[in-house]
Amino acid sequence: MRATSASPSSLSGALAHEATSSFSSLGLKKQIQSFWQHSPCDSWFTNEQPRTPAFYKSLDEHRYNVHRRLLSTVGFEKCNGLRVLEIGCGCGSEAERFARAGAQYTAVDLTNAAVSLTQRRFELAGLSGQFLQGDAENLPFANACFDLVYSHGVLRHTPDTARAIQEVYRVLRPGGRAVIMLYHSNSFNYQINLRVVRRFRAHLLRSKAGFRLAQMIGRDSVEELRRHAQLIHQDPHSYFDMQNVLNRNTDGPDNPLSQVFSRESAHSLFCQFQNIRTEAMFWNPNWLPGVGKLLPRVVEDKLASRWGWHLWICAEKQRIEFTTELVRAEDSNISDLEALAA
Repeated sequence: MRATSASPSSLSGALAHEATSSFSSLGLKKQIQSFWQHSPCDSWFTNEQPRTPAFYKSLDEHRYNVHRRLLSTVGFEKCNGLRVLEIGCGCGSEAERFARAGAQYTAVDLTNAAVSLTQRRFELAGLSGQFLQGDAENLPFANACFDLVYSHGVLRHTPDTARAIQEVYRVLRPGGRAVIMLYHSNSFNYQINLRVVRRFRAHLLRSKAGFRLAQMIGRDSVEELRRHAQLIHQDPHSYFDMQNVLNRNTDGPDNPLSQVFSRESAHSLFCQFQNIRTEAMFWNPNWLPGVGKLLPRVVEDKLASRWGWHLWICAEKQRIEFTTELVRAEDSNISDLEALAA
């Protein structure tokens, strides 16, 4: 095969494209950081004074009532003595449970707000841990220094999720586990609620009469609906792009980025790992107005297992093992040396 070389012009073009992409990603990441700095995850679910015991208690009550299977899925009771890294600590709900279970806990978050809130929670509870502000795509840790890496939803908001998963693999010790939750593309929320219902509601927001009707669809506050209407008025073409529909309708109208993943794409992301398991969870009764809250829990769980919004991925980093063939080869070499010496 004949080797080919790129021309100086093509190389400079490639370098320019790479630099532009890097700059664009950096700009987006700053937007993401700013958004979550002002809106730490879950903080909007309580009216209690921030950084108080009542604040953290009310958040936990809401979180584990809504996400009923979260505690059993993570398996905190198995974390005693483990070195645990949480990427994206939010207000510290899981952080406290890891620490109480006896884990050597470390948090890393893109925002100072989340780091500070989680650190304050530990101070109130008399718990110890490490807390760092950092980037999931460039984790500030050495190779193979954690037994478990956990992340609940955070990696769907970083521009290069694949790179973040590679970083998870890098910092895990051989045999270590990753427990990661992402948004699920083959879910009722994405395929029906966002693609159809939320888009229809967005069209209603373009008129005053439609705005009143839109208030009956979903549970967004009037302020949020007004912000959606403002964004639509500013640039309707951009707003109705499906990526922006996803961004605007998950975690708030000014959310810069959300991403969804199928089971297949999740397996591709975790291709370096072994024993990869995926499971869909979380069904919101509000997706079926009028009847959603009447459904028995067993029906909700069945719907969640097929159409759930949260895609959990559990995977292991491959252990370093010496094969019997290697041992036999070493024994053979030793025997040859002994024969020569004789």
